[in-house]
Amino acid sequence: MSLVFTLVCVSLLSEVVSEERTVRYKIYEEVRPPTVIGTLASNVTWTPDKTLRTFPGIRFKLMSPSTGSFIRFRESDGRLTVEERVDRERVCKRNPRCVITFDVAFVSAEQFELFHVEVEVLDVNDNSPEFPRAECTVEISESAALGTRIALDAAEDADVGSNSIQTYHLSENAHFSIDVVTRVDGVKYAELVLVKELDRESLAFFALKLVAADGGHPAKSGATNVTVKVKDANDNSPLFDHSHYSVDVPEDTPVDSLLLDLNAVDPDEGLNGQVVYEFGKQVTKKIRQLFKLDYKTGHLTLQSPVDYEDETTYEIDVQATDLGHNPVPSVCKIIINIRDVNDNPPEIILTSITSVTDGVAHVSEATGPDILVALIGIKDKDTGANGQVSCTLNGGHGNFRLKRAYEGSYTIVTMAPLDREKIPEYNLTVVAEDFGVPPLRMVTHYIIRLTDVNDNAPIFSAKIYEGFIEENQLPGTYITTILASDQDSGLNGEITYELFDSDTNSVSRFAIMNQAGNVYALQSFNYEVTKRLDLRVQASDRGWPQLHSNAVLIINIVDQNDNTPSISQPLLVNGSSEIQLPRDAPPSYIVTRIAAKDSDAGLNAELTYKLYDGGDIGFAIDPNTGEIYINRKIAYDEYDLWKVLVTVNDNGHPSLTSTATIHFTLTESTPSNGNFYDEREDGEPKQWMLILILALTISSLLFLAILSFILCKNRKNGQKRQGYSTLPGYGKDNARPITVWKGNSMMTIAVRDPQISGKDSGKGDSDVNDSDSDISEGLKKDYTSYKGLWACTSECRILGHSDRCWSPSVSVNSRHLSTFSRTRPCSQVTLQRSSYDTQTKRSVALHSLTEDQQSQYDYIHVCSPQSQRRQDSENTDAQSPGRFTEA
Repeated sequence: MSLVFTLVCVSLLSEVVSEERTVRYKIYEEVRPPTVIGTLASNVTWTPDKTLRTFPGIRFKLMSPSTGSFIRFRESDGRLTVEERVDRERVCKRNPRCVITFDVAFVSAEQFELFHVEVEVLDVNDNSPEFPRAECTVEISESAALGTRIALDAAEDADVGSNSIQTYHLSENAHFSIDVVTRVDGVKYAELVLVKELDRESLAFFALKLVAADGGHPAKSGATNVTVKVKDANDNSPLFDHSHYSVDVPEDTPVDSLLLDLNAVDPDEGLNGQVVYEFGKQVTKKIRQLFKLDYKTGHLTLQSPVDYEDETTYEIDVQATDLGHNPVPSVCKIIINIRDVNDNPPEIILTSITSVTDGVAHVSEATGPDILVALIGIKDKDTGANGQVSCTLNGGHGNFRLKRAYEGSYTIVTMAPLDREKIPEYNLTVVAEDFGVPPLRMVTHYIIRLTDVNDNAPIFSAKIYEGFIEENQLPGTYITTILASDQDSGLNGEITYELFDSDTNSVSRFAIMNQAGNVYALQSFNYEVTKRLDLRVQASDRGWPQLHSNAVLIINIVDQNDNTPSISQPLLVNGSSEIQLPRDAPPSYIVTRIAAKDSDAGLNAELTYKLYDGGDIGFAIDPNTGEIYINRKIAYDEYDLWKVLVTVNDNGHPSLTSTATIHFTLTESTPSNGNFYDEREDGEPKQWMLILILALTISSLLFLAILSFILCKNRKNGQKRQGYSTLPGYGKDNARPITVWKGNSMMTIAVRDPQISGKDSGKGDSDVNDSDSDISEGLKKDYTSYKGLWACTSECRILGHSDRCWSPSVSVNSRHLSTFSRTRPCSQVTLQRSSYDTQTKRSVALHSLTEDQQSQYDYIHVCSPQSQRRQDSENTDAQSPGRFTEA
């Protein structure tokens, strides 16, 4: 039996020199520990002069968990020692050759080498032959012929080779001898051979002793007592069809399958002719458990599954015996050959070269190309094509490949430089498939997680950061947060921050950062002193070598309203000042100007001047300029001394205030002509506002005027289009003729009102007899070329151009405008006389025509000059049908 172990190691060198060799060692079983088997270092460190040389950094590694419980491996020099008693029979059972194989690799600063190690365990004669029974009994008929054979029990010896059973010896007697026979499985047994005729009356039984001896030095033996009983003669013995049988049984044959139908015939009658079948005495217990022989029928069936990998051949002796008195058995030999089938998938033994945690192998991302990361051992228990295996690797993303090492072994090596930041983990799939039919495969997953090296410096999200802090804040006040990222992991990705002053390049005296990237003030800031700080932020990882990156941090100090306005003019003494006031100063005279300033910025420095006291006596102050002026006539005779209280406020929150008391002393001096307050300055915003309002008003009025003009024009045009939309060429004339047919000639009728409507009012009051209400498709087709309309009266326009108020006024004119062929009136266009007052209104409208005249007209047609039809037709509605009205 061969135990396969794999051992490999990795080299981080840029160039790897790999060589494979086989190293063989032999040891005897039962040696005492700690016997040294061998030292691998002696196979790789010999100098040319055959002296042992040691290299610093040599490391051997046994990748398998163990090479067996009795072998110890030392990584420093690859020494192999026996750790405990070695029992060959326990390790390899009855295999003729017991070899333990494993792979060892070592790496040094100069080379990488892989060893295939074989340790053969040699057998010693430490086991004696043993028979299954201390005594056995056999029977033979007194009429048995010379040369009759009876198989005896086989002895067993756990040793192999020459230390196993070599011969048998039988105690001295005159009738029997033995013949040593070797079975197909290599086991030797003895057959009892009759060499002299028997006579039951003279000797009914024989007591013999059978001794089995091995070939060891010294030899060991075992014995059993054999009793031979002689029985009365039986005329006939059963006879098998064949004395030898050979059966091929596939190892996947189902249980209870019939393997062989034995048949033995006995010519006797009665019980002497009835045959039964039994296993021979030498058939082992294991065979009896695997196979079953029917006592009556002789059917040999499979009782338990057989495995080609356990045993390939079985030899069985079957004896047939009749049921008569003193039966003489007949024996046949059956050889059962187990045939291999592809019932074992390949086995994959994958050994990582690096540490494995929870099934994940860790490989440094600094590993270069052609570096060994794992060794794969493949084996298949089947034989032939069923045991030949191909191996493939998937999931390497072009960074890992499979390389054949030797028979049944492969290595996984790198193909390209690795980068954890791109692909941090690989899930490799090793597939082993045999060539059997059908093929069987085994799949093993090998997860490689790249360990990080410090190859990435911290990265800021921006080059310049800006933070704000209000002045007068206590030390330790939070300012802002700056974060950098590092693609590395572990300590290589942990970032520390430092702040440096840009001007001195020393550690900042003004702010500090913690490891979370938060910036805090180290002192309180005064906006009036420092308005901005420029700092340099340095982010460093904790890897080796340490990597850095820098960014700029600008801290802006935000002003607070912490300074009250300071009054600089007039000069104050104890908060007050005296100002001379001419007695004859008129209104708007500027008495003095209050000037103040504020050290703050923005709204905090914008000042507003007010009179807290004194405004009721005739003084006022400009809130923006601080000019104090007289805003009305003052009775100077009442007092010689005037006093006002001025407040100066900034616009901060909260607002700060300064006050000044101004005393005005009357003098007889003449007021200066140029020292008057110009209210226009104060009114400039109001004037601009008035100008803006005035401009908007004028624009609005102009827009309304234009809009009104457009609406009026559209309305006028709409009325014209409405009145003459179907009268081309007559829209602008005051009186237009209407041509009617009377008798055999045309007559012209003068229209009373020029506003002629040819359309419905849209109010729903059209009569069904109106031309617009005519839905006769045929009539419209016949009269589309005629634009017969009624004129619209003033009353009609007032009423909204209703169909009910159409009333043209016509007069007879004998002048012929044109000649027409008289058209017969169509019955579909005959107007119904309505009892509704529509007919009454029409009769009133046609007051210039009598009922007799109306009855003489077939229809009234409004004609337009031919020259203007094309021009006016563009202004008419192309979809409106022609109107026909019959009087």
